[in-house]
Amino acid sequence: MKKIPGAGLVGLLAVTILVVGLVAGCGSKTTPTSTKTSPLTTSPTISTSTPGSLQLTSPDSVQKVTAFYDKALTQGGWNIVPSSKTAYSTNITARRGSTGTTLSISVTGSGTYISLTTYPV
Repeated sequence: MKKIPGAGLVGLLAVTILVVGLVAGCGSKTTPTSTKTSPLTTSPTISTSTPGSLQLTSPDSVQKVTAFYDKALTQGGWNIVPSSKTAYSTNITARRGSTGTTLSISVTGSGTYISLTTYPV
């Protein structure tokens, strides 16, 4: 099995993949497919991915995407530390073990932008 740089991102991606059902294979940059368990209209599309960072877009509202990730993080064993939620954006900081993550969700012209960043704590 090939090691992927950014172990914190690997942990968050594993939660995202398993709980959210976004990507069929680890590290895949293909457009994710929708699953029956997803409360989102369609699964977010990966815009860019670098070690420790992942950017996605979704046609769903900020509120719907926020609810989705709140549930996914909680079910994945992440402890949500502080968060800030408005009608136009959400910022969540969470921790699981020795990994921290920041999730930013905001309105774009055609839907919602999602940015996940992980780091060691």
